[in-house]
Amino acid sequence: MNDTVLLVEYSEYEREKTKIAFDNIGVYNFIEVDNIVKLQEAISAFPPLTLIVMDISFPIERDGLAALSLLRKDSSTVDVPIIIITKPDNINHRHSVQKFGVQDFIVKPYKTKRLENSIRSILNIPQSFRYELDSANVITMSIEDYVAKEFKLASRANKSLSIILITPSVSKKKGVSENETAPNLREKVYAIATEKVRLISRTTDTALLNDNKDILVILPFTDTTGAQRVLEKFKIGIDKELGDFNIKYDDCFYSVSVTFPNDGRTFQSLMEKAMKKLEDKVMLEKLTSIGTGTIDNARKIYEKFKN
Repeated sequence: MNDTVLLVEYSEYEREKTKIAFDNIGVYNFIEVDNIVKLQEAISAFPPLTLIVMDISFPIERDGLAALSLLRKDSSTVDVPIIIITKPDNINHRHSVQKFGVQDFIVKPYKTKRLENSIRSILNIPQSFRYELDSANVITMSIEDYVAKEFKLASRANKSLSIILITPSVSKKKGVSENETAPNLREKVYAIATEKVRLISRTTDTALLNDNKDILVILPFTDTTGAQRVLEKFKIGIDKELGDFNIKYDDCFYSVSVTFPNDGRTFQSLMEKAMKKLEDKVMLEKLTSIGTGTIDNARKIYEKFKN
């Protein structure tokens, strides 16, 4: 099988995810469109299409619905089956897109098997033998395995992947960790931080909360510059919420970002790099807070951090 599938999705990461569902079905060619202008310019030149998979957030619903209307008005795509994949807050569009004769409506996040089953059903492709492990819930995916999967996806598309590490400070002069009068304040600050991270994160990002109160955010298809922009958004958002407690982000947290493959090619190597960056930040703070007469002592402390 060597049919052609049109992917209408502004996120390259999401387009790569969609392609994975086709790996277990057959060999397909893909036409990728990431904005409505490109769709308008290219639609008349499309080869015969087997299937269209699209998001109606394009990145806004108005453009997505306009793209869907355009596909149904053009003679070359009027009868091509369409699968909609979109974010949860677009679920109200489930009924409105039915007037365009779409075959399925899938809400993100979704399992690859869900999309694969939809493709097989719509294209009438029988399921070849495959031993299913969906019900085997004894073994769960570790964080390392999850990130390894994301690394594979990034490598396949020749893209970067970044991790942001936000960790509570333990040595700041005005840090929450030293506040003895409000024992619940640390928990409140942490809850504010985690909530803002979740709200600000993009749909493709994944926030992981570790038992030691570290917050890790996985940023697929994001380079170092992009990670710094996202981290700055986190800082601004958390800072705004902490204003009610007369506390600043920098009083409570240290944060760094690391990027695959520049800073490491595995989860552990990236985290090792992140911890080294944190140590350097802590050391810099110590060095700038002591007098020149105690610089020798600071150097000794730095050697301990290095070793």
